[in-house]
Amino acid sequence: MTETVETLPAAWYTDPHVYAREQQLIFARNWSVFARADQVANPGCFVAGRVAGWPVFVVRDCNGVLRGFHNFCRHRAGPVISGSFGHCDLLRCPYHGWTYGLDGALQKTPGFVRDAAVNPYAMSLLPVAVQIWNSIVFVCLEDRGTDLEQWLGEIVPLAQAYPQVDDMVFHSEVVSEGEVNWKSYSDNSAEGYHLGSVHPALTRALLPERTKISTYENGRFIAFNVVYKETEYRAMSNGLWVYKFPGLLLHFSDYGFNLERVTPLGAERTRMQRWFWFPATATGAECDDVVAASNQVMGEDLAICTRVQENLAAGTYQTGQMSPSREGGTIFFQHCVREALES
Repeated sequence: MTETVETLPAAWYTDPHVYAREQQLIFARNWSVFARADQVANPGCFVAGRVAGWPVFVVRDCNGVLRGFHNFCRHRAGPVISGSFGHCDLLRCPYHGWTYGLDGALQKTPGFVRDAAVNPYAMSLLPVAVQIWNSIVFVCLEDRGTDLEQWLGEIVPLAQAYPQVDDMVFHSEVVSEGEVNWKSYSDNSAEGYHLGSVHPALTRALLPERTKISTYENGRFIAFNVVYKETEYRAMSNGLWVYKFPGLLLHFSDYGFNLERVTPLGAERTRMQRWFWFPATATGAECDDVVAASNQVMGEDLAICTRVQENLAAGTYQTGQMSPSREGGTIFFQHCVREALES
């Protein structure tokens, strides 16, 4: 008989100190989805946000190079960029007026006299790594020399079997938040054991006997190869769902693509951002149906994960046991967490 595997300790799902270590040792060290490439297609276009708690932004410079920076002035930490997206000709801190070029180089320090001259090379904006894959912008706070496609591993060739983002039209973004630890949500997303009981409509849309779940060390992800039944909008077709450690979900199909970025907001709160693309030939009804189905699955997942989180926080449950044959994806995900925190 196959031995079971012990879960992560319940305290890891509620402890603020564990959350702080995860921000530093997991999310700061991995690539994060940050923007769509079309949002920063032209010089001066920028997108700002947070990664692992740090404010950062990406901007296309005057030479067409996409750059990423920490969003603080080197003078006294004022924000260089205000707003979540837009266009600018230069980067000016609203606090004291220090000005930077779109390449991050310090240009002006108003009011500083000659004997207080600032070395522009030493005081330029601090960079973050930025790369693009499949017309999606990723950033990484700790540039540890890992190329984005190397980080994605076998996802890159697997994705070639499906339409690419450039061949589709962006439809919408949906943002959800829940009172759950990010690992509670990820534990759930990494296995198919719960599909029949938690997602009856999704289960009916699939051919369960054709579903195959695999784990990949090259890229550190769990892949769900699925087959969708025929509907009024499409013939029977294949699909690929991916959970990429630490917090990226990708859903490929012949009729569209969506991704989901999982962002911890605290020890017991998580944000999920979903972006949807569809072929230009897709009707409004087709697109709306897919987004509605995704919303239903999200609601069902958050409902059960919230109840799980409540029990983890109550203090009686300490650890559980998992089945390698039914929960191999969750076992793999939790192994990745342990390895990162114990390294």
